[in-house]
Amino acid sequence: MKICLFILFFPLLSFAQFLSADVGINGLTCSACSRSVEMSIRKLDFVQDVQMDLQNTRGKIVFKEGGHVSIDKLAKAVTDAGFSVRYLNALFVVDSVSIFNNNYFDYENAHYRFINAVTKKLSGAVTLTFIGKKYLPKKEYKKWKKEIKSIYANDKQKAYYVTL
Repeated sequence: MKICLFILFFPLLSFAQFLSADVGINGLTCSACSRSVEMSIRKLDFVQDVQMDLQNTRGKIVFKEGGHVSIDKLAKAVTDAGFSVRYLNALFVVDSVSIFNNNYFDYENAHYRFINAVTKKLSGAVTLTFIGKKYLPKKEYKKWKKEIKSIYANDKQKAYYVTL
């Protein structure tokens, strides 16, 4: 798999892949709740393993190597089980990519746009924190909404907003 990063509108190709995700889940109160979320996530074809942590109301998801990971489907699996996402972080492997605020890379037909990112070079496994209505509680999302809307008009294809 390849990712295309645009730096000053010049593409740079690097190898990349999602490895895992850490999902905070609101509403988990018992082992039956935890099990229903786990089973919903396990149905996703790109998921290799799920480990639920009821005490901290979160799930650790390991993705299949080379699988087409859908962050939207992961968040939907949580809501389909009757719960809401408190946060969604994903471990993403990238090979030497420079980032700065509001730039993006393309990966599997979607933009991944950085918000509030300082200029730096990423290499190896990095944690992307997803920002959006599906990935944050309403109160937390409101903190990001204005910044997302200011750049949203420029995104002509599917866009994910992320921070480090």
